[in-house]
Amino acid sequence: MPVFFRSLFVISVFSLSVFFSSVALAGSALSLMTEEFAPYQFYEGEGEDKKLTGISIEIVKAIQNEIGNNDKIKAMPWNRALKLVKNKKNTALFSTARTPEREDKFKWVGPLASLEIVFFRKKGSDVTFSSVEEAKKVGKIGVTKNVATQEILSDLGFQNLDIMKSGADEKNLTRLLKGRIDVWPTAYYAGTYSAKKAGKRDMIEAVKGVNLLSGHLYIAFHKETDGKVINQWQAALDLLKAQGAIDKIIAKYDR
Repeated sequence: MPVFFRSLFVISVFSLSVFFSSVALAGSALSLMTEEFAPYQFYEGEGEDKKLTGISIEIVKAIQNEIGNNDKIKAMPWNRALKLVKNKKNTALFSTARTPEREDKFKWVGPLASLEIVFFRKKGSDVTFSSVEEAKKVGKIGVTKNVATQEILSDLGFQNLDIMKSGADEKNLTRLLKGRIDVWPTAYYAGTYSAKKAGKRDMIEAVKGVNLLSGHLYIAFHKETDGKVINQWQAALDLLKAQGAIDKIIAKYDR
């Protein structure tokens, strides 16, 4: 992009941000919800020093700082958070995959970061397939209820899903290594981070050449959220991207 147009874009986005920040948004206090899904959002430290961090946490906090929002971010089980953002006003949930099934159920701000969903298998496993369609012949695919992977595979007609009714999706790592499931579909960085944390990174590998989804993660707002709030958050995110702040955040975790 030529320097002139890039500068014009930054100025335009900045103007939008200032405009929306100056708007008095009645009832704009938000319940910001997330789940542990490293490296996008996870706890770091122990005791009083324990805090939420990660790619999406840093981006959302940067947006909040830009618009002067001090609402707290609360981590909770995914199923509970998803139910709340569907049914309760002034709620928002991240990091949320923007799937066709979810498109009309929320209002969206993003994208925050990229998302590549792959199939992990235990290293040395003889489980193999060369396409998503062939994965329908796998014995057991480990997923978690209402997580994007379960929704996507169910919509594709998969009948071989072994569904956990609750809990963090990373529990499927243990099930995979113990042979209770044959593959675990999840975000590539989430899977590798979970394995590193457990000291078992060398025990899993992605099935080569097969991606379930290549897309992005967003903030999902309750569908009745005031459009001015959505515009305010989106303008702030766009400004941060134009300034290069988002790329710097992502680079810290992309290693």
